[in-house]
Amino acid sequence: MRKLSDIITVFRRNYSDILGLDIGSSGTKAVRLKQVHGVPTVVAVDILPVISPPESEQEPVVPIQIPKALKARYVAMAVSKGGGIVKLLTFPAHTGKTNNEHVNELMGLGSEIYRLGYEVISENRTEVRVLASALPDGVAQKLCQLFPLGSPAPCSLELSGLASLTAYYRAFAGESPADCSVLVDVGASATLVAFLSKKSLSLVRKFDFGTANILKKLQDSLGVDADVALGILNDGSFDVSKVVHQAMEGFLQQLIISWDFVERRESAHIGKLHVCGGGVGMSLWMKEMETATGLIPIKLDPFEGLAMQPGAMPDQFKGQESRFSAALGAALAMLKAG
Repeated sequence: MRKLSDIITVFRRNYSDILGLDIGSSGTKAVRLKQVHGVPTVVAVDILPVISPPESEQEPVVPIQIPKALKARYVAMAVSKGGGIVKLLTFPAHTGKTNNEHVNELMGLGSEIYRLGYEVISENRTEVRVLASALPDGVAQKLCQLFPLGSPAPCSLELSGLASLTAYYRAFAGESPADCSVLVDVGASATLVAFLSKKSLSLVRKFDFGTANILKKLQDSLGVDADVALGILNDGSFDVSKVVHQAMEGFLQQLIISWDFVERRESAHIGKLHVCGGGVGMSLWMKEMETATGLIPIKLDPFEGLAMQPGAMPDQFKGQESRFSAALGAALAMLKAG
């Protein structure tokens, strides 16, 4: 397919007005992005209610209502739940197999039907490195049914963590690369960790662990409901640091194992830890990450350096810019593709 890229571009639509939607477990982050006189410009930012497509095949999907300010021509969706898979694959070059064949074999998706996509990260005479992701076809179909008619029309679907990675690359495109850095996208139900060496992906891991797991641990330990547990986390009325540590212990162990592996393989020191996603507002999570890694987490501002129309960012979301990384990244990817 990649050899036909020059032909395919002839048939591409002109993606100049995109709504990026990050469909998460705790809310739907939305960013509308337009080309204004050739300049990518943020038009509107908002958080919409949680979208929960029905689990039953017989139950119809209720179309989402998009506010007028966000109603672009196309919608690029990012999703953090739904059984998505992401892998950084390496395979030998010039084996007689196509990249498609290698990716299908190495992803090990079994008999279930998936939507599969990949991008070649690096290629030389001996090996090919590919970033691949997959989402169950049934999940993809239901998400597309959220927009059955008119605009915005669905134009892409990807995993939230990878969309955040697009925003990260844009934010630091003009900087000289550090030896190694890490981006952690923290969601309610999933967390993606991407290690980069001189801006090239070195390791990517997706964990089915997020802030919802910490809330559940608090509920079980304190005997309270979800709202009370969230209130305790936000206002700090009780010292629940030990409970949070217990909930995060397995994730932190895997993070450090990956951290050490990358530093050894790249013969480099990881010098920066960037974070984004809906969970970055949980201060105890950030403290646990700092204690485990020895680095202070830096919140990613995906809008930094982007043109913004007056009033595009509502006052209530200022200071929460990192929550919109995946939504903005999804829109940026398609704006570039157009």
